[in-house]
Amino acid sequence: MDRISSVSLRAAKRRSNLQFVRWGLLRAHLPWRAVPGKIALAMTIVFLAACTSVTIPRVDDTPASTPAPLATKSVPTQIPSMPTPDLPEGGAIAIGVVANANLEMNVMPVFLQDAIFDSLLQVDPTNGSLQPSLAMTYTVSSDAATFTFHLRDDVRWHNGDALTAADVVATINAFASPNFRGTPITDFGPGMRASAPDNQTVQITFSEGYCPTLTSIGTMKILPRAVATSANFPRLTPAQMIGTGALKFVARNNSDFTLERNPDYFRGAPHIDSWTLRVYPDSAALRAAFANQQIDLMPAASTEYAAIKNIADAKLIALDASEFIALLFNADSIPLNDARVRQALNYAIDRDALVNDLPGQTRRLDIPALAGFWASNGNLPRYGFDPAKAKQMLADAGWTDSGNGVLQKNAKPLKLDLWSEADHPLLEPLAFRLREQFAAVGIQAQMQLNDRPGWMTRAFQHRFDLLLVSRKIPLDPDQRWYWQANQNEKGNGMNFGSYANPRVDALIKDSLRANACAANARATAFAEINRNLLIDAPAAFLLAPKRYWLARDRVLGFAPSSFAGDFWNMHAWGVKP
Repeated sequence: MDRISSVSLRAAKRRSNLQFVRWGLLRAHLPWRAVPGKIALAMTIVFLAACTSVTIPRVDDTPASTPAPLATKSVPTQIPSMPTPDLPEGGAIAIGVVANANLEMNVMPVFLQDAIFDSLLQVDPTNGSLQPSLAMTYTVSSDAATFTFHLRDDVRWHNGDALTAADVVATINAFASPNFRGTPITDFGPGMRASAPDNQTVQITFSEGYCPTLTSIGTMKILPRAVATSANFPRLTPAQMIGTGALKFVARNNSDFTLERNPDYFRGAPHIDSWTLRVYPDSAALRAAFANQQIDLMPAASTEYAAIKNIADAKLIALDASEFIALLFNADSIPLNDARVRQALNYAIDRDALVNDLPGQTRRLDIPALAGFWASNGNLPRYGFDPAKAKQMLADAGWTDSGNGVLQKNAKPLKLDLWSEADHPLLEPLAFRLREQFAAVGIQAQMQLNDRPGWMTRAFQHRFDLLLVSRKIPLDPDQRWYWQANQNEKGNGMNFGSYANPRVDALIKDSLRANACAANARATAFAEINRNLLIDAPAAFLLAPKRYWLARDRVLGFAPSSFAGDFWNMHAWGVKP
């Protein structure tokens, strides 16, 4: 296998830091996507596709929708915004969150990042595709190893200085430095080098094709050169909170941050004059602040639905979290090394019943991608609830009823350990319901609950038969650390179930190095990867958790997105007097 990792990730310090990134991908709340780069290969893995005896019908490879702007050359595209005619000018708004109340770039509250800083590219809120932002256009070489961004010439920092390519290069190098203090924000790719041929041009090169840079570096927040090269970076002082964004930093008072509109914002001056971010220690304090009229906007997790659904004088806005919940199968465990057994487990699951068990908290998810994602194929087949088919497939694999309701083979009962994180508000109740559904087809799933540290250790050591996980869905169609065979190193890799399919490995590589990173090619590869995942069944994809925002009726234009985030159009918000 070729190594697809950056030179900097080979350093011991970077490997140590990236271990925390990998753990965060299971259920992360990092402001920027981070991906692992350590690679290993297990020679004892069974190639799952080869042993599949029952296949899911294949369908058209054409993605449901593919955006044009990710082709060889980008063109400026208008990002849609919610229609808010005759928005009132002026006024004030307060947003409440639970977060770290500090100014360190890799843990700073997301609202501050999005309000103050911009990135080379912006995310389309409707489908997650990438569109120009600070970069007016960009081009990608045919070998996907050179990316050239041409900056807008009308963007200024909050202090009046012009944005230059030197600022962008300094920011990239600061975050990519092996001396970066804290958790890395992304995998910068193999042999990455950033340069500025002139004041308006940024060029990023790699030792081999690396299409994920469009997302990983393209959506990185850009800082002034003087800030990125300062001795205290990545921790910023209030005086260093200078960006190009819609809002200007004014002051900090303990856990309250005050901002004001940037009248010179290149996308258009915000309508609201005064902005306050209030950071709270926990969700209970946040809800109390909303109830006491101290804030106008607050986020809430899916598990808070019952507590927030009937709050008066507020709009409840629901959207999918960028996560998928799945039941992983350990392919090194007998009988899960048989694809027929894994497929039977999929047919034994009533996913709609799981959704109904958690009212208002989840949505069914059949592949590891959100509905509407630009690279997804909406025509892929899915597993229906079919216990009769599950029993037949198990019988074909040699598992027959022993007379006591538990299947057996060679006088051994079909027993599987089902591990879940104890006290997790979604995973634990799901585990109990899955145990019941498996029992109905003759599988004895033995519940095992671990606290989070123990559960994480067990996952990384591959010590399970069945493992319930909640994993982040990256914005880029690159999930190699979950499914690539050489990501299964115990204690380090995130391919916990030892999944291996040479075809999937080849498709992942094709997507990483697609000619000019063309959207059609990458979307086709992603669709075929997901088709193979459905056939090989290394996991049962179950649900997407929901998340919520509570907004006062006076707030206008607020339109959070599962793809672009919650604050992508803050310059288009308004408040009623």
